[in-house]
Parts: sequence; C-alpha cells; structure tokens
Amino acid sequence: MLIPGDVVVALFTYSDLSGAKIRPALVVSTEAYIKETGLVVLAAISSKPVKNQYEVKLVEWDKAGLRVPSKLCVGKLMTVNLALVKKIGHLTDFDTELIKDLGSKILYFN
Repeated sequence: MLIPGDVVVALFTYSDLSGAKIRPALVVSTEAYIKETGLVVLAAISSKPVKNQYEVKLVEWDKAGLRVPSKLCVGKLMTVNLALVKKIGHLTDFDTELIKDLGSKILYFN
C-alpha cells in the first residue's frame, strides 16, 4: 500500500492533453483515501528548473529514489488507479518540510 510521501512512476498526461509521458510523481493522497477508493492523487516531479512559487526544488532528491536533481510541481496533480503506479522511493523528512504548506496555496477548501 502506498502512503503520502512515496515517490512513484506513472503515466502523466500533458496539461493540454496533447500527449503523455512516464514521469516520477509524489503521492499526496491519504492512506484512507487510497484504501477506500483504490485511487491515488499524485503531484508531478520534473527535472526542469523551478518556474514559479508552486514548484519546489527537492534537496535530497537522490535519497527519494530519483535519478537526477528534481523539483516537485504541486500544481500539476493527477488521480490514477493504484495499479497503474510503481513505487521507487520516499521523500525525506527534510524535503517533506519544504513542501508541507504548499498545497494550501493551490487548493481551495474553506
């Protein structure tokens, strides 16, 4: 079972739906959500430079199972069937602290 903070690989569609590619992603859904629905909410991980305040450079990317320096794109979210992802690592506590409050800057729940 996946848990929040796991790093996985999944097929991510481009935001304009023109195509897709396999890329790393961070599990951002709760264990309870995953268990009840069989779905997992993912935030994209990319090796491109940080472009805005909603992307965070991962400091300990190598300890998370990533092959190259990477950033977390908190605004690029996708929900997929649990069977379609493969775990490759887990975000370190240090990097988890860096991204902790970023989700509330993107999603509106009052």
